[in-house]
Amino acid sequence: MGVTLVLAMAVAGVALGDVLLFTGYVLAFLTFPGTVVWRAVARPGPSLGNDLVLGTILGLVLEAPLYVLLRLIDLTQLIYGYPVAVLVGVVVVVWRRRRVGPVVIGRASVWSWVGAAVAGVQVLLVTNQVWTQRPVDALRAPYVDEPFHLAIAGDLLHHFPAQMPWVDGTPLFYHWLVYVHLASAATVTHIELIVLMRSLSIALLVLLAAGGAYAAATRLTGRKWTGFVAALVLAMGATPDFFGWTSLVSPAQLAFDSVTRAFDSPTHALVMPLQMVLMVLVVEMIRREQWRWGPWLLTVVVMVAVAGAKSSALPTIVAGLFLALVIAAVLRRTRMVRTLGVLLGSAVAVFLVAQQLFYGGGTRATGIDLNGSTVQRLGILMLPEGETLPGSAPLSIWISFTVGLLLVAVPVIAALARGGWRRPDFVFLAGTWAAGAGAFMVLSHPALSQAYFLLGAGGFLAVLIAVSLSDIFPVDLSLRDGLRIAGCAALGCLAVVIARLVVGDDMPADGSAFTPTLLTQLVVGLLVLAVALAAVLVYAKRSTIAVLPAVVALMLGVVLAGAPQTIALATVGPAVPRAADTDIIGPGGVAAARFVREHSQTDDLIATNAHCIGLPVLDCDRRNFWIAAYAERRVLVEGWAYIDPLVVGLPSTDLNNSAYLPFWDPQLLAANDAAITQPSPATLATLRDEHEVDWLVVDRRYGADLRGLRRELGQPRFKGGLYSVFDLR
Repeated sequence: MGVTLVLAMAVAGVALGDVLLFTGYVLAFLTFPGTVVWRAVARPGPSLGNDLVLGTILGLVLEAPLYVLLRLIDLTQLIYGYPVAVLVGVVVVVWRRRRVGPVVIGRASVWSWVGAAVAGVQVLLVTNQVWTQRPVDALRAPYVDEPFHLAIAGDLLHHFPAQMPWVDGTPLFYHWLVYVHLASAATVTHIELIVLMRSLSIALLVLLAAGGAYAAATRLTGRKWTGFVAALVLAMGATPDFFGWTSLVSPAQLAFDSVTRAFDSPTHALVMPLQMVLMVLVVEMIRREQWRWGPWLLTVVVMVAVAGAKSSALPTIVAGLFLALVIAAVLRRTRMVRTLGVLLGSAVAVFLVAQQLFYGGGTRATGIDLNGSTVQRLGILMLPEGETLPGSAPLSIWISFTVGLLLVAVPVIAALARGGWRRPDFVFLAGTWAAGAGAFMVLSHPALSQAYFLLGAGGFLAVLIAVSLSDIFPVDLSLRDGLRIAGCAALGCLAVVIARLVVGDDMPADGSAFTPTLLTQLVVGLLVLAVALAAVLVYAKRSTIAVLPAVVALMLGVVLAGAPQTIALATVGPAVPRAADTDIIGPGGVAAARFVREHSQTDDLIATNAHCIGLPVLDCDRRNFWIAAYAERRVLVEGWAYIDPLVVGLPSTDLNNSAYLPFWDPQLLAANDAAITQPSPATLATLRDEHEVDWLVVDRRYGADLRGLRRELGQPRFKGGLYSVFDLR
C-alpha cells in the first residue's frame, strides 16, 4: 500500500496531504471497524494479516449504510464519530469480558512475500497503463465513461435518494454502491472526487482484490502457498489463446481485468473484493453444516452489497448455491441441505429486493441471444472494415469459447474427478464460476456488458483453482516435487508462447480465412485438452500414478502464459506518453464547472447547450456528463445516454439502449436550448420559473447567442476558454 501511495504522488500527481488523509481514512473508517466486526462475527483467521485484509473489505460494506443514512437525514458530519463509536464498543466489550480473543500475528512467509510481489505487479500496471495516461491534472482527456461515474458519485455526495444528474428528475437505477464509497471517502477526507477515482480509491480496490484472493484461498485451504496461486491467477491468468489475433473470439481475458478494467468500470472494481468476503462466509457456513444468526446476518448484508455493487454478480452466486444444494440433496446430507436452503433463499430474496432497490426491476436491455452475444458482435470486432463473418463462423467461435474455458478449468476438473463433486462447498465455487461463463456465452447486451458475468466470476475461479491444487498436491511438497511442478508449469507456458510465435499476430485478410484459421486453434486446444483429460482418467483408475499433479501444473502454465507479458508491461514496458487533450471537454470547461460548484448551493440546477461528445452533429453521441461531474450539481438536460429507456417511457430497442437515443421530451429540450440560442425574457423565464434553473453553462462550440444573453442577464459570472457561466437567479 505504501508503494502505491508513493507512485500515486510521483506519477499520478496526487498531493502529499491527500495521500496522508486517504491513508488515515482507510485505517480508521475501513480497516479498524471492518476487522473488529469480522473477528467478532466470523472467526479469527490464520493470521492477523488475513483478518486485516478481509476486514478492510468488510469495512467497505459497513460504511455504505452508515453514509446513506447520514446523507438521508443530512447529518454527514456525524460520520467522524463512526470509528470512535466502534472503539468505545470494543473497550466496553473487552472490559466486561476481561479478556481478548487470540491474535495470531506470525511471521511473513515466503509465500506472503511472493503474493506481495503479485500485488506489486498490479501497482506497476496501474502506474504504467493508467496513471501515465490519465494523471489527475489531465482532466480534459478522460476515459469516455469517467464523467458518467464521477457525476453519480457527485450526486451521492450531496443527495439521497440520488438521481442520474445529467437529466434532472431521472431516478438513479444502477449499481451505485461504489459511488457511495467515493462519496463517503470524499466526505471524510475532503479530497476531490476525481483524485479518489483516478488515483486512490480504485487503486485500493485493485489491491484488495488481489489481497482478498490471497486471504480467501489461504483461509479456506489452511495452506499459505494457495494464496499466492489465487492472487497470481486473478492478476495474470487468462483463457489460453494460441493465436495473437484471436483474443476477441476467445472468452474474455482474465489478465489485466482486475487492473485497467477496474479504472474503466469502478463497479467491477468494487465487486471483486466484496465477493472474496462473501465467498469465505458462504463456504464456511456450508462446511459447518449449520447456520448461526451472526454469520448469517453478516452474509445477507454482504449479499446486498454485492448485488448493489454489480448487477451481474449475485445471479451467478445464486446459481452456485442452487447447484450445491442439489448435490447435498443427492448425497442426503440433511443438515447441509438445510443450511444451503437458508443461504439460497436469502440470496434469492436479496436479488429480488435489489432488482427493485437498485435497478427498478429492469434488465437494462440484457437478453438471451447466442449469436448476438458471443459470436456476431465479437466476431465483427475482429474483422477488417467491410468484412462479414462467414456462415460457418458462429459454431466455430462458440466451440472456441467452450474449449478455452475447459482448458482453464482442467485443475478444477481434476479435483472434481477425485471426489470434489461430493463436496457442496467446492461445488458452490465451481458452480458460481461456471454460471458466469455460461451467462457470458448465452446472454447479449448492446454494450457487451454480459462479459461482466464471466469477469466478475474471475475471483471465484482464482480461489477455486487454488483449492483444487490444494486437493491434488501433497500437503508437504519436497524440493524435487516442487521443481518438477514448476518445470511442468513452465512447459505449459512455453507451449502457448511457441504456438503464438509460430502463427503470428496477423488477422486473416478477409472473412473467408477466418473460420479455417480459428479451427486450427480449436484443433490445437482440443489436442491439449484431450491429453490432460486422458491423464486425469488414467489417474482415476491408477491412483498410485503421480501424473495428475504434473498434468495440472502443465495446464496451470497454459493459464498463466500471459504472466511474463504482464510483468514485462508492468516493469519494462514502453513508456506511455500523456494523452493529448480531446474535445470531450473544451478549454475552460472544467474551470467553468468548478466555478459553479464553488459558488452555488447543492440543490442549484444548471442548464447547458452541450449535449454531445465533441461537436454537435446529427445523431451525435449523447454521453456528455462532464458538467454534472465537475460541478457536482444536477443539470436540466446535458447528455442523456445510459438511462434505461423503460424508466422514461421509451421501448427497449437497440437505438434506445445506445448512446444515440433520441430525447424523450422534445418540448423540454427545445425550451432548454431556446433560452441559450434565442434568449429573451420569455425563454429565460421558462427555465428560471417553470424548471427552477439557477445557472447557465454555455459552450461556444454549440449554438448560443452570447450577445443576447449578456443583454438579458448582464456579464457572465465566469468566462474562460470556450465557456461562459451566467447566473439566472
